[in-house]
Amino acid sequence: MKIVIGKFSHEPFHALSKKEISLLFKLVPSEWVNQVSSVVLSSKIFKKTKLAKPVEYSAASKQLSIYSRGLLREDIARQVLITLALIDVVEETDLDKTTELDTLIKPYMDKFLKARV
Repeated sequence: MKIVIGKFSHEPFHALSKKEISLLFKLVPSEWVNQVSSVVLSSKIFKKTKLAKPVEYSAASKQLSIYSRGLLREDIARQVLITLALIDVVEETDLDKTTELDTLIKPYMDKFLKARV
């Protein structure tokens, strides 16, 4: 899988680094990441976009786009995990409850937060 980082010359910086993205992908089940061929850490600032959430997945291009500049590391990691879980879950069932998603991603979020990258 390819990770592309958008170039920019001033703050705010990305909430997650390339190493942290790789770590997240290593922590989760392979079924969650099979549908992702590339990850883009966008140079755009989320607050200046018209997107509903800072992590977007395109099934057509199999691309995960992350708009994390200026946002909190833990929030973005959680959004990445939720998005990856949803990619897998949508194919299997119709899970759409936040509490069930939180329970599903909790062990991976805990591992990520304990890791030092």
